[in-house]
Amino acid sequence: MKDRLKKIIDYYNITPNNFSQKIGVSEGTIRKVLSHNTTLRSDTLDKISQNFTDISIDWLVSGRGEMLRKPDNTTNENTLTATTNDNLQSLIDMLNRTLIEKDKQIDRLLTIIEKFK
Repeated sequence: MKDRLKKIIDYYNITPNNFSQKIGVSEGTIRKVLSHNTTLRSDTLDKISQNFTDISIDWLVSGRGEMLRKPDNTTNENTLTATTNDNLQSLIDMLNRTLIEKDKQIDRLLTIIEKFK
């Protein structure tokens, strides 16, 4: 775990102290892993996961896979779809208001035309 933790710290180009501050644990906790190759407790792993969301905790613990998690395209696609739907709904609402206004104008013009007959 020591080498993997060091790799994360190097990847972000921060000091072990900055890393410990970012995740909210004592610098000693991180230094123990780096100097004695101890393991991190689950609550510390959780804090790393919350603050470094692109890091694979499975990789940090076991060394399996890649250090960086693959982006979750499903979430991005869902966000994009929701945004697109909201934009389309706004456009539909605006067009409906425009049509209603045009209908009112046509009615007023028809009334004027009827007066001239």
